[in-house]
Amino acid sequence: MKPGQTQSLTISEKISSGFILRDEDGEKAFIQKVFADDSWEIGTEVEVFVYQEEGNFKATTEKANAEIGEFAVMTSVQSLPTGAFMDWGIIKDLFIPYKQQKSKIIEGKRYLVYVYIDDATGLITGTTKFKRNPQYEDLPLRNGDKVDLIIMNESELGWNVVINKQYIGLIYASDVFKKLYPLSEESGYIKTIREDGKIDVSLQPQGFENVDEFKQKIIDKLNDNYGLLYLSDKSSPEEIKEELLMSKKNFKKAIGSLYKDKVIEIKDDRISLL
Repeated sequence: MKPGQTQSLTISEKISSGFILRDEDGEKAFIQKVFADDSWEIGTEVEVFVYQEEGNFKATTEKANAEIGEFAVMTSVQSLPTGAFMDWGIIKDLFIPYKQQKSKIIEGKRYLVYVYIDDATGLITGTTKFKRNPQYEDLPLRNGDKVDLIIMNESELGWNVVINKQYIGLIYASDVFKKLYPLSEESGYIKTIREDGKIDVSLQPQGFENVDEFKQKIIDKLNDNYGLLYLSDKSSPEEIKEELLMSKKNFKKAIGSLYKDKVIEIKDDRISLL
């Protein structure tokens, strides 16, 4: 049985209140009837999320916000001197002991939480304490990959982010072209996986092969401004960032391609649709 994870279990017994499920080793988990499907029969394999309650394994077809080894933004539903309970997306709340709270968790507020199995108790546990920019090995990521981000916090170098709910990376301040907010979600791209195992992320795709995205953004902006935009390759990086939320480098690539395609005309102080 793999507590804190979604897995396939086999229906071994039907009882009045639900079903008994078993894994390959014969370990049991109970699932309430309310979470079962009318088509379930003994011997059928079902995909469920397994959690712990009072020393027993239980299962649900609900989807947890985060599984073991993942981060998610969760809301505190109760805060006690011993710890806090977080809305985990399933019937059972996730417990964060007081010693695993970076700062005291306040009921009703949202926090970034990491889910793990506590070595001492063997229980699924949450924490708001985690390393900043840790080093990784054998990452299933490549430069240029599009990824999902959770914005963590701003630092001296830029913004710390969670990548695909599992890894911590960094967006350098020079790569930020829009207002970011802690705990918000964004799409991003792997910029560099460094030799020390740290991950640099960009909010925009890298390389000329991704110029189409910037071209379309410029065309959309031109259409919104009656075919005229007071930006050119002589504009400052700050002006381009404010107007288009992109770097000057990507802007120049895009307008160069649009000019070559005879879509726009470039003047000293403006570009316009042909």
